[in-house]
Amino acid sequence: YTQWFSGLSCPQHNIPVTEQYQIASAKLLRYNFIIILDMLGDPDYAKAVENFFGVPGVTAKRGAACQRKSRQANKMVPLVIKNETMERLIDLNKVDIGLYKELTDCLDRDEDNNYGFPKFKPARFSNVSVKVPYDKYVEWKAEQNGGKPVRGEELKRITVISDEADER
Repeated sequence: YTQWFSGLSCPQHNIPVTEQYQIASAKLLRYNFIIILDMLGDPDYAKAVENFFGVPGVTAKRGAACQRKSRQANKMVPLVIKNETMERLIDLNKVDIGLYKELTDCLDRDEDNNYGFPKFKPARFSNVSVKVPYDKYVEWKAEQNGGKPVRGEELKRITVISDEADER
């Protein structure tokens, strides 16, 4: 997982696993919410995730579309792993376990034994963009500035944009 999240899994690059770990960790920690899939087996955790997004059914059982064919293929051609490959996988798994621990260490429960995720609020995901027609921008901007007129440089920029839009 560390290699996959870092985007540096190509062996030709020969990038140290410690560097891959740092990059993977930095990428993942940019997110505001990370769902730990194996924790969805905990009903309290699953309920907290459902409450956060405002959707039920997070834990509904689903099978992979290719699950049956994959199992058949594994029976027909069993996997044979060389010892050096196994050792490499063990080393990589140790790094992955460290990343997992880093991401899950913050999952403490509060005094009521609940996870501290916020509840769903529709406004959190609403579009708050303000659409202003370019020909009304000067009036809108003046209104935003408490009635003060738009500065000259900004007005020139608006005029240029307006002229370009008219030509299209």
